[in-house]
Amino acid sequence: MEGFFIATVFLGIPTILGWIVKNYYAHQRFMKILQLKAEMNARLLDRLGTDPGVAEILKSDAQQKMFEVTLPEAAPRMPAAHARMLTSAQIALVLASFGAGLLFIRPYFQAGSDGHEALLVFGTIGVALGIGGLLSAAAAYLATRLWQNGAEAR
Repeated sequence: MEGFFIATVFLGIPTILGWIVKNYYAHQRFMKILQLKAEMNARLLDRLGTDPGVAEILKSDAQQKMFEVTLPEAAPRMPAAHARMLTSAQIALVLASFGAGLLFIRPYFQAGSDGHEALLVFGTIGVALGIGGLLSAAAAYLATRLWQNGAEAR
């Protein structure tokens, strides 16, 4: 139990710190974009001054787009179905390799000991879950292909 606690601390603390740093930089980026947008809008309004056409623009839908702050996406996003399939396949491969690793090191433990049987149980469960996850990802891939083919046929 002590080993589990130590592993949790050594994995959990860097994960949380990484998440905090990532969110900090995302916030800094958003604030910089917001500041640039506000400066641009202020300069635009200063140049236009009291022109009556400006009042009409501010009342229209164009005003909302002019003052809207959006972050550009760094890369095109993957469709949700593909992201779920990729996540399922990644988790399945990790579980299958974990289970295979446990089954691989099983012969090095003394037969009849608790560790020998535990490695067999957890290794078999890991491999079974990994294979099931890969089958799930393949089924989702086929379902998406059939869905796309059906939509193109219409």
